[in-house]
Amino acid sequence: MTECFTFGDLMLNRVGSLKSVMVVGVNTRPIVKSAKALGFRAIAVDCFGDVDLAAIADVLFSVRPSEQEPLKGLKRPSLFELALNAIETHEVDAILLTSGMEHDLKRVEELRQRAEVIGNDVARLKLCRDKLRLFRIVSKLGITCPGTERVRKLGEALRAAERIGYPVVLKPAFGGGGIGIRLAESPEEIERGFKWVLAAGDGKTAYVQDFIRGIDASASVLSNGGEAKCLTVNEQIIGDKRLGSPRPFGYCGNIIPLAAKREHVAKIAEHSEELCSELGLVGSNGVDFVLAEEPYLMEVNPRFQNTIDCVEGLLGINLVKEHIRSCRGKLGRYRKPKGYSAKLILYAKGDVKIPDLTRFPDVVDIPRENTTVAKGRPVCSVLKFGKVRRNMVADAYRAASKVYGLFD
Repeated sequence: MTECFTFGDLMLNRVGSLKSVMVVGVNTRPIVKSAKALGFRAIAVDCFGDVDLAAIADVLFSVRPSEQEPLKGLKRPSLFELALNAIETHEVDAILLTSGMEHDLKRVEELRQRAEVIGNDVARLKLCRDKLRLFRIVSKLGITCPGTERVRKLGEALRAAERIGYPVVLKPAFGGGGIGIRLAESPEEIERGFKWVLAAGDGKTAYVQDFIRGIDASASVLSNGGEAKCLTVNEQIIGDKRLGSPRPFGYCGNIIPLAAKREHVAKIAEHSEELCSELGLVGSNGVDFVLAEEPYLMEVNPRFQNTIDCVEGLLGINLVKEHIRSCRGKLGRYRKPKGYSAKLILYAKGDVKIPDLTRFPDVVDIPRENTTVAKGRPVCSVLKFGKVRRNMVADAYRAASKVYGLFD
C-alpha cells in the first residue's frame, strides 16, 4: 500500500507551499494516483479520460471527451491546448510531464512560463531527442550504441543504409510507443516506407539505424543532476500479437525485473546511471536498451515512464515523491525489487464496444462502458504482481485473454 507523507516531510526548498499539481501526458493515471497519495490536488490532462482516472483526479481534461470536464468550442484538442485550458481555469502550482509531451519543446517552454515544470529543462529534453548528439556522448562513455545516421531525403536514406548494412530500422525524428518505426531489409523497403516514417515525426528528418537483434530492455532511473540511481532493470514487451499490437515495434508493456545474465543486468544499470549523471538529468528517467551480446543504448526518455505502477509496487515507494525529491537534489536509498510484476497493454484487435471492465481486479486504464475503441488503439492494461516470475506472467496473459474473450 502506498504510504502518505506530510507536506513538510515531502517538500524541499521553494516547493513548501505546493498544493496543486497538473499531470500532462498520454496516460496520467498512475502519476495522478501517486500525487493523490501525497495529499495533492491533482489536475489530469491526458488522452483517454479513463474511468479509473476520473475516479481519482480532482479535475480531468481529456482528448477523449469526458463527462466530468466538458470542453466548449474545442474538437479533438491537443494535450497542449488542454493544458493551457486547465491552467487558465484552475490553480496550478506545478506541472508533471509524462509520455507524449517531451518532444514539443516550444510548447513545454510555454507551459514553463505559466507554472513550474518539475523535471528536466528544455535543453536536456532537446539533447535526449537529438540521437546523434546523444550517441556521441554515449560513445565517449564507452557505452555501445547502434550505427545511426540522420537523413532528410530518400537518397540519403538509401546511401546511409548501404553504409550501415541491411537490415536497418527507419525511425522518425521523434515519437514514442514504437509509432512510425519501420524495418527495412532492402532498398525497395526503404523506398516504400521512407515518406511514411518521415511523416510520423517532424516531416523533415528521420534516422537510419542498424537493426540490433536482442531482448528489448529498459532501466528506470532517479537522478539529481549529478548522481543517479537505477531502481529497476526491465524487460520491454514489443510488438506482441497476443496483445493486439498494431505495429511490429509497438510498445505493449513491461515485465520487471529483466530475466537475463546477472552481468548484463548490472551493466545496464551501470550504463543508465552513468549516462543520466553525464547528461545532468533530474527526476524520474527511462533509458532503453537492446540486449544482444552486450547492451546497446537506444534512447533516453527524460520523464516518467509507463513502468511506474510496477516499480512502485516492487520497491514500496511513491515515485512522485521521489521524483520531486531528486529534482530538488536529494536521492533516497532504495531496496531491490521484491518479487515480480507485469504490465500488459491490450490493443483492440478489431473495433470493439467496451463492456464493464471494472469487474476485473487486475485491469486498469479502463475506458467508459459502451464507448467504442477502434482497431489498433489501446483498450486497457493488465497489472499483475507475484513471487514466481513464470506464474505471474502466465496469470497476466490469462487475464488478458479473459478481457479479449468479452469481445469475441
